[in-house]
Amino acid sequence: MYKVVCIGTGRLAYNLMPKLEQAGCQVIELYNRTPEHIISLAKLLPGARVVHDISSLTSEGDLYFFTLRDDAIASVATSLMPLQDDHKIFVHCSGVSSLDILPFDRKGSFYPLQTFSYSHEIPWETTPILITATQSDIESQLMDIGHHISQWVQPITDQQKSYLHLAAVFANNFTNHMLTLSEKICLDHRVSFALLKPLIEETIQKAMDSGPVAGQTGPAIRKDQQTIERHLAMLKEHPDVAELYRLITASIQK
Repeated sequence: MYKVVCIGTGRLAYNLMPKLEQAGCQVIELYNRTPEHIISLAKLLPGARVVHDISSLTSEGDLYFFTLRDDAIASVATSLMPLQDDHKIFVHCSGVSSLDILPFDRKGSFYPLQTFSYSHEIPWETTPILITATQSDIESQLMDIGHHISQWVQPITDQQKSYLHLAAVFANNFTNHMLTLSEKICLDHRVSFALLKPLIEETIQKAMDSGPVAGQTGPAIRKDQQTIERHLAMLKEHPDVAELYRLITASIQK
């Protein structure tokens, strides 16, 4: 049983820490600088000690998980250098950060490739967990924990992981923003966004089954300039969205 210390209690920690306990780990401590961001996770892990002062973190942990914003990992990790010893493993969960961001000798990355929220339970069994480590024994330990959570666990290099994270931003974050703009157009013109649900589901399913290149449809790929110009005219009061339309149209045609 690994004793886990969780540093940062946002959406990732809220989803991951209970799964680590189900995998046989024991989450012994939760740290967050602001008390209001730790309450929800503390309720799920009543056996974990709550800490708001980074200097008060226990030295009894085996695995120290940094579930922080990417730009906060390095400074927080550096402040924990006194905890380093020959058996502790320090782990970040960032998709874009390399292992070099952690100043410790024994370190690794445990990256669940998924989008997390407080209100939606994710399918952990099919969520890829990608492992990067400096030493083979650390990789083995993190892989073993991962296999207790997901059916899809594999090692990956820092460079591969960074490009996968970039791809994920396009696939998830940008796609969701497109849906947000789509919903706003519907709301502004009193049309139900729910009418688009079958189209959205079919688009994603087709991309998974046949590949996104084969599944591309619409006025851009058809070079239907009349429709494109009409759409741009409809967006004349929203020049930023019109410019986005132009850029994406050009990208599809290229």
